[in-house]
Amino acid sequence: MILSSFPKIISDWWWNEATRNWPDFSKEKLLNTIRGEIVEQSDRFNKTRSFNSSSYGARDLSVLSYGNFFFARTWYAMTFALAEAFSYRNLGIPRKGPLRILDLGAGTGASGLASLSNLRKWGVENPISLEAWDYSGKSLATLKSLHQAGMELWPGTKITTVRKDLANDLPPMNSRLFDLVLLGFSLNEILQKEEEGSRIEWLRQVSQYLKPSGLLVITEPAGELTCMNLQSDSQKLTEENPKLHQHSPYFNGSPCPFLSQSSKYYSHEVRKVVPNEVIEKINGPLHLEIREVKFGLSILGRTAPLPQPKGYELCRIVSPVKKRKGTISFIGIGSDGIEYRYEFQRRDLNRDETKEILAFERGDILDTAKGIIGKDETHIRLSSSQDLKPVFAPRLGKTS
Repeated sequence: MILSSFPKIISDWWWNEATRNWPDFSKEKLLNTIRGEIVEQSDRFNKTRSFNSSSYGARDLSVLSYGNFFFARTWYAMTFALAEAFSYRNLGIPRKGPLRILDLGAGTGASGLASLSNLRKWGVENPISLEAWDYSGKSLATLKSLHQAGMELWPGTKITTVRKDLANDLPPMNSRLFDLVLLGFSLNEILQKEEEGSRIEWLRQVSQYLKPSGLLVITEPAGELTCMNLQSDSQKLTEENPKLHQHSPYFNGSPCPFLSQSSKYYSHEVRKVVPNEVIEKINGPLHLEIREVKFGLSILGRTAPLPQPKGYELCRIVSPVKKRKGTISFIGIGSDGIEYRYEFQRRDLNRDETKEILAFERGDILDTAKGIIGKDETHIRLSSSQDLKPVFAPRLGKTS
């Protein structure tokens, strides 16, 4: 599946907003000002885990720095997640009438607007409505301005913004149900101080906003504890609610196997992305990772996932694809929920085959039916790149 890169019209809009807000700054002074805020935000995301209205989403510098640097990361993560929901996890698109999206902890709209843009690119012609909830009025106002400015990316869509403190003000279910509910890098922020039981109850309430054919798509930062919490909460939520099912990251409604077995890996995606020019310039002296987006993923729904034959033949890659002296190998979770090691002997591969295999990414779903069991039942031997057939392997195309 070929996905569109982050739209230039959006990156230009963010930079123009920054220059308009500080017209007396030279370009380098503006870049340095943004860099200082980016360092603080990076520490907030990765170290202090402090998210409140006084430190995040309340100041022009905070909003515009996030927009020029981190907005694309959140956009990309939801693009990859939604691609899986749309193309592989049987997202229900209404036969007629509007498609309705709810974005919780929407911020300035990266996840919701990415969904509008991509659904249009993928041929969804329904009218689409996006309802965005967040505690930051400044962020929501920015979202509305950005939606208006980028209308060519999402024609026939409308948005509604609602200011709410979602940790304390989650309304009960009513007649307004949604085809998609999004939590894009926001769950860990909304519920940062909540215990496991409170998180699961909160997610249970959120799941009631779904239409019968709808999906809840959650992306989270790729820290191990955050990802393990996401998978644990997803498992317990579906165990306690038999009418709710886990569709992703694995198969047949199976929970994450790393919750019950020791492994050097844990469930998260690693996807190659293309940073725009502004991100490249901001990042120059910061040396942050900008050519990959890493995220945890869970997709939940009220309908059962499509059944898959259980075994090693269908797998999701959960490790780097490693090239060693005599082999190329990766770890994958089969459709039976078991961890397998898939291995090629390099002597059997030519240069092009080697390059093709090494290009697979953590998160790709592959058909490995031509593999054979090796020295034990969890060791699968493969002999050619043709032994791997991509089932879901999204890649970015040209910049839009």
